Amino acid sequence: MSRVRILLAAALAVSVLAVLAGPASAASAPSPKFCTAVSKIGSNTGDSPSPQQAAKTFKQFKTAAKYAPKRVKSAANTIASVLSRIAKVKPSNVSDLTGIYTSKTFKAYPKAVSTFFLYSAGCGN
Repeated sequence: MSRVRILLAAALAVSVLAVLAGPASAASAPSPKFCTAVSKIGSNTGDSPSPQQAAKTFKQFKTAAKYAPKRVKSAANTIASVLSRIAKVKPSNVSDLTGIYTSKTFKAYPKAVSTFFLYSAGCGN
């Protein structure tokens, strides 16, 4: 009788793990629309960074964010926010850059980049 209970408990545990693992892995896979948007990030922006290139890349991150889950969308929006501020920098005003580097958004930027690109790695790019 105790063997039957152990066997049933083991079967129940495996079933629960299978049920929990199924939706979690399905939810973590990037959608084809997200992957297409990610593949366009940084394309046609040139070699040296400029406010115009930052503005274009900002729009590309915003587009990718539309197709991402909440956590990744938040990360993409943080990245886009930093790029938006860079796009508004006037080359003649150095204090514009200082404002970016001391902002709350910039402090969240490294974690956002990590979150976004770890998720986008599922696209195979």
